[in-house]
Amino acid sequence: MEARQGALTRYDHIRRVDALCDLFQTAIATGASSPAELDIPMLMGLLPEYHASIVPQIYPEVLEAILKPKNRGATLAHMGAVKRYLGDLCAALDRGQPVICNFAVTTPEIFLAMDLVPLCYELLPIYLAGGLIGGVDQDIDLTEDEGIPSHVCSAQKAPNGALMSGKMPLPDIMVKTTVPCNSSNMMYQWAQQRFGAKVVVVDCPYYSNKRAFSYYVQEWKNMVRSIEQLTGRKLDEDRLRHHVELGNEQLKYYYGLQELRRRLPNPDPGMHRSLDIAALYLCGANQEMVDYSKTCYEEARARADSGLGVIPAGMKEIRTVWTWGITPHMLYLPDWLEDRFGMSFLECGLSYLPSEVVGYVDTKNVDTMIEGLALRAFNMPMGRTGMTHADLMIEDFVKIAKSYHADAAVFSGHMACKHSWAVAKMLGDALQERAGIPSFKWETDLLDTRYTPHSSAKAQLAEFFETLM
Repeated sequence: MEARQGALTRYDHIRRVDALCDLFQTAIATGASSPAELDIPMLMGLLPEYHASIVPQIYPEVLEAILKPKNRGATLAHMGAVKRYLGDLCAALDRGQPVICNFAVTTPEIFLAMDLVPLCYELLPIYLAGGLIGGVDQDIDLTEDEGIPSHVCSAQKAPNGALMSGKMPLPDIMVKTTVPCNSSNMMYQWAQQRFGAKVVVVDCPYYSNKRAFSYYVQEWKNMVRSIEQLTGRKLDEDRLRHHVELGNEQLKYYYGLQELRRRLPNPDPGMHRSLDIAALYLCGANQEMVDYSKTCYEEARARADSGLGVIPAGMKEIRTVWTWGITPHMLYLPDWLEDRFGMSFLECGLSYLPSEVVGYVDTKNVDTMIEGLALRAFNMPMGRTGMTHADLMIEDFVKIAKSYHADAAVFSGHMACKHSWAVAKMLGDALQERAGIPSFKWETDLLDTRYTPHSSAKAQLAEFFETLM
């Protein structure tokens, strides 16, 4: 415990996310179903000073959402999984293991099998933006003060600001796939120069055919060799198999949830999409992340078996596909839309993983495991549709809209994702012509709360969904 406290105290982003997990777990454990039922003064008196200092920064809307019966079980399980991940992370940091910052497309199994400290570069800021007012705005500003333009992706600006201010551990190695955009590629290149880390690049082909995938698998094998040479650590087959098996089990429930969301009514709460994305970035990291996915599946299955959905009784369900991303700094947004307009959140461009294409990783040997993990990354959100023909993204979402019985689509466009904006009009037209559903487009930022303020986002979305009620 003392070793863990060393890293936990040293890096404020880790400490803050860990404290958020404690606070959400504590609030849920009281049994309260709304903030009004919480005895805040009493709880504040029981909390450690650091935790108490964070409470006023928590979004009231997020607290209200996680206390609802439909969200509390999944949130509790997810926070437990994140705490386990952070505990393992801090223990490894205090042992002096090399830190590897990886882009979200690559899940951590290979790095854990090499006894490294895998820290998904963009993950901690996502949690902070989701839970705390103003989340990581200061970190974004710090990076822009270095001359980085405002139109560059905040998903990299935020962690770079945290690295400059010592809130996150400096990486020894960074792993970056060349998808999905020039913005993210350039920010990893900038980080290499700014922090002195070695960047291992996994080149991603433009095409998605067999020849392209064969090239991509070779790039993954080159990545493993490069990391072994840089660290002097070898890939352990048994450890790799252990984490791959955890990932396979986690995906079993992930795929099961995708099937359940095809049901009428949809039994899976929309706020879980953000948690699912984070869990996907940590696929195979620990048993607790498997337990989170299992909790989501079993709760949704119980609702489905009882013929229940997640919108208020008597309200018309508006089954909605989000064709690009989510807005992490509005974690509560899907829950607000469910209760206010009957919007049911089916899939989004940052959470959809086609089970019939990806399946499970074959654990027979190292080669089959690397190939299976590469196949997953090849089809991960952003990996699959970020840098290829527009037809692939269009066909995916027309298929989703039809098979999920969607009533509408929302293109929640991140301002830095220029590659996605290029396809938005064609995608909207295809959904109208081939699936018979209308689309709404609005512009936001993943992590910067100031780009499209919450009040403006709510007003825009309300105007659209009011026309469908």
